[in-house]
Amino acid sequence: MPHILDLPAITVLVGHAGTGKTNAAIGLARAAAAAGRTVTLADLDIVNPYFRSSDYPQYASELGIHLIAPVFARTTLDTPSLTAELDVVINRVAFAAAEAAKAGTTTKECLIIDVGGDDIGATALGRYSRALAQADAWVLYVVSAFRALTAQPAEAVDILAEVEENARLKASAILNASNLADVTSAENVAQGRAYAREVAQLTGLPLVATLVPRACAEDVAAQTGESLGPTQAAEAPAGVALALTEGNSDHEPLVVMPRFVRTPWDDAL
Repeated sequence: MPHILDLPAITVLVGHAGTGKTNAAIGLARAAAAAGRTVTLADLDIVNPYFRSSDYPQYASELGIHLIAPVFARTTLDTPSLTAELDVVINRVAFAAAEAAKAGTTTKECLIIDVGGDDIGATALGRYSRALAQADAWVLYVVSAFRALTAQPAEAVDILAEVEENARLKASAILNASNLADVTSAENVAQGRAYAREVAQLTGLPLVATLVPRACAEDVAAQTGESLGPTQAAEAPAGVALALTEGNSDHEPLVVMPRFVRTPWDDAL
């Protein structure tokens, strides 16, 4: 299982609406680009016209990330439509990864797909399921202890079953994005970790990481006794996700994740 910041050629993020998929997708894409990889971020949310990757093109352009968006994204038209570009990119990245594996290396190309919420959003993924399965795509199920309707681990498990059925893909791992935005405390992070570990246990899937809001990263580091080294911190580009801990057999790694997705009322405060 790769470290969350060492992404395979293709990574797909699925989960309940509002769990933090888009923020995670943007953060992971920026981290991969900052590491020198050629990154494509695909917005596959054709259900909800709000809070999606294509709403934040500035975060992609800053690091040269190529953004694939639904046809009518960022317009006043709520018309679910996709271009054929994603088919081309999946095949290209999968081929590059296969050729690199034959040569005993790894490809620098990286595709991250931000999927719409719930089973309805995952339906769009079904169109690409065969190609993604053949490409050994990493399918991350993003969970949050603070999201209504999945606040109980068993509820998150039920949603996952529906997502997998509609996407025609099986999840590879759990990604914990539990947070309360800028007011997240170290205690909230601990609560989210316990929740995600139970989801992982119930599903039999590994918990690949817990994402920690930058606002409480120092408190979490003090609580866990593990922190990012000063050399690494100094080298990390601003606004890029970075490892807080590496993790071990007893716990998943913690990853500091900046906040990219904001609501209209955030700017009014």
